[in-house]
Amino acid sequence: MSLDNERTTVTGRSRGGTTRMLLPLVVARVVNRLGGFSMGFLGARLSVDLGAPMSLVGPVLAIFGLCTIPSRVLGGVLAHRIGSRRTLVVGLLACALAQAVAALAGSVATVVLGAVLLGLAQEIIEPATQGFVAEQVPAERRASGFALLSAAMSVAGVLAGAVAGLVAPFGVAWLFGVDAITSLAAAAVVAVLLVDVRPPREPGRSWRRSLSPRLLAWTGVGTVYGTLVMVVVLFFPLSVVRAGHPTAYAGWLLAVVAGFAVLAQRAVAHLETRVRPALLLVAGYVVLAGGLALWATGTVTGLLVGAALEGASGSLLLGTQQAVAAGMARPGDEAAVMTTYGLSWGVAAVLAPLVGAPLLERGPQLLWGAAAALAGLLAAGHLAAHLAGRVRGGRSRVRAVAQ
Repeated sequence: MSLDNERTTVTGRSRGGTTRMLLPLVVARVVNRLGGFSMGFLGARLSVDLGAPMSLVGPVLAIFGLCTIPSRVLGGVLAHRIGSRRTLVVGLLACALAQAVAALAGSVATVVLGAVLLGLAQEIIEPATQGFVAEQVPAERRASGFALLSAAMSVAGVLAGAVAGLVAPFGVAWLFGVDAITSLAAAAVVAVLLVDVRPPREPGRSWRRSLSPRLLAWTGVGTVYGTLVMVVVLFFPLSVVRAGHPTAYAGWLLAVVAGFAVLAQRAVAHLETRVRPALLLVAGYVVLAGGLALWATGTVTGLLVGAALEGASGSLLLGTQQAVAAGMARPGDEAAVMTTYGLSWGVAAVLAPLVGAPLLERGPQLLWGAAAALAGLLAAGHLAAHLAGRVRGGRSRVRAVAQ
């Protein structure tokens, strides 16, 4: 047997074993994702349903984002101490409770309470999910492992967008009710089917090792990208309404986003061992910038094509960035490293509403135009870093030959 054939056989076994190991986790997250559209309609719940002004919507969403930071840390601590399965169950049950509060609320104050509770619960499941993938998937296939989870959730996202489109005409509150039900169902799947991973023996040392300068720098980069994503999540449905389209239309556009994310996942799985991560990131940001620029037009065609590009960009960017972060972890440190990197999303969730709400108040064109410009800058930055790295690598090889 040639080395190439042997490598293919080993990789094939690893991929199949990875799929079987991750299947219960994928099923649980897919079930949860079927109703996971409510967070994007939190602004609409306050503004459209209850008449809250944008001057209030922005700070409330920022508070929600602020609450996700301790939520992420709590999820990492729990994953170390009680394992992935129990952490996922706790987080999903907490999300169901918060979503029920937001669904049943009859006043702005009660919805704000639901937003705070949802922020505190929202990120508990993420360190357990990402740590599980990082622990169980071989390093050379981690991008595919994250891609498998992301692709499955994108498939569910297509259905979730359709559900949102069908449910939204009955009122935004119903979206939160459906989300609560799917969170409960996902908790049941995890409790029954997921095989737990034993927590590392030295969690304190894992946390200290996770605070490396390299990881912290990558977390900073992830925060900028996360801010863009959270602006999309929090303000896209509301921007569609403010552009003169019905609320249900936002749900169908989210289905388009998820559908093209699925298509792009296949490209990522094909390219991950052939193309450098930096180039995948450059391509992703270019595609994202194009999609956001089209959203700035506010037209049906612009929103539709922009949704397709935004969905594809997520597959190129999210899994690649997570795989780079996971590659910085030592064995046993995966949950701690992914928790540290995941804090970028908490910071982004605070920044996004503080930036997005004032821009949206001046019109969707300004919001998405500014977001497109930032995505373009990120593409340029990653390309410059890639080219600089190639120059440094070339100089190192020249010096090695000279010596």
